[in-house]
Formats: sequence, C-alpha cells, structure tokens
Amino acid sequence: MKKLIAGMALSAGLVLGGATIASAAPGGAPALHGVDGRTFGFAVSSLAKMYPGAVADHVSGR
Repeated sequence: MKKLIAGMALSAGLVLGGATIASAAPGGAPALHGVDGRTFGFAVSSLAKMYPGAVADHVSGR
C-alpha cells in the first residue's frame, strides 16, 4: 500500500512539474510545440482519444 501511494505521489509530481514548465513558457504548451491554441487542443484531444496515457507519457518525458 505504501508503494502504491508513493508511486501515485511521484506520478502526480512529474505531471505537475511538466505542467509548470509548459505554463511558464510564453504562450504556454501550444507555443512550445509551434502551433496555435486551437490546433494544439485538437491534437491533444485526438491523441488522448486514440492512445489513453500518451499525453501523460509525453509530459512526463517517458
């Protein structure tokens, strides 16, 4: 049980850390990828529908 809680805390920390980096950039995550917000939102939504977990893997750097 302790390992599960530690793993969940670590995962949340990695995701939040990645989100902090993206939000700190001028223009946020869309600007980091060189697209506008609408295109970025469509791409993220499509990716999440086809491959659940892919966005989290990308953000965490795996």
